[in-house]
Amino acid sequence: MITVGGFNSSLDKALDLEILEPGTVNRARDARPYPGGKGLHVAATVAALGEPVCLVGLIDAANRRLFEDRLGARGVEFHGVESADPIRTCLAIQERGTGRVTEILEPGPQLDADTRGELQARFLSMAAESTLATLSGSLPGGFADDTYAALVSALRDAGVRCLVDASGGLLRAAVGARPFLIKPNRDEIEAVTGATVADPEAALAASRTLAAGGIGVVIVSLGAAGAVMSDGVQAWHAWVPALDVRNPVGSGDCLLGGVAVGLARGLDLEDVVRLGVACGTANALSDETGWVRPEDIDAVLPRVRCHGVA
Repeated sequence: MITVGGFNSSLDKALDLEILEPGTVNRARDARPYPGGKGLHVAATVAALGEPVCLVGLIDAANRRLFEDRLGARGVEFHGVESADPIRTCLAIQERGTGRVTEILEPGPQLDADTRGELQARFLSMAAESTLATLSGSLPGGFADDTYAALVSALRDAGVRCLVDASGGLLRAAVGARPFLIKPNRDEIEAVTGATVADPEAALAASRTLAAGGIGVVIVSLGAAGAVMSDGVQAWHAWVPALDVRNPVGSGDCLLGGVAVGLARGLDLEDVVRLGVACGTANALSDETGWVRPEDIDAVLPRVRCHGVA
């Protein structure tokens, strides 16, 4: 079992427009609501790869049935901790004319101490019985920046590997707690290390710096350039030659889901990054954010290019 912490659940709405024109009235051609959040995308990817997974996240009464039905149908065991206030709504506006995607993300509700405590306790309880655990994304209001760091430390004491995908103060504090793996993107690793990451070589240098500080593995997602991974000793760059990309939003989350499965299966790290990049790329082949189809992963995986870097 892999346990995923995705505490800031969202109701995502995908809007299709011909062209987004700021400052004017824009009429969507189509609008599709579906469960969202970075942790949810990770969990769905794990399930698509056939591994048992549970997701611990926030939910409200109005959306509980939607989340449980949709996630259950896709093989994810959902443990929803109910909020008195509505979960956030996030918009992804895709322009058919340009292919450009604009995201508008709400911050999430302000949670009381009891709800915050239940989310953390439920996550730790499930993660303690799991092969590994992941923590993804932002947090609702009321949580401190050291929340992920405290959870990482508790799981390390329990002998459970923890993977973290976060930004800002959450990521900086988590780095200090030395999780088994972190997955920053280009902007996030620049913010943590202070280094400019203009290309895969610079990303590898920054990842090695963090790995040398006590983090087991650092994988940096680089969008169309793929991802780089280092364990402080070995390093790899993996990417997929150009494909017909439809919607790349959520690809970093799907990458982390593939990485989690690779680690849980005991794959060599080179094969772990290959699987992660295949999952991230597979997500970009369909319109739905953060969902991968097993057949797309199977089709992409043989196309992943990966080389070791000295």
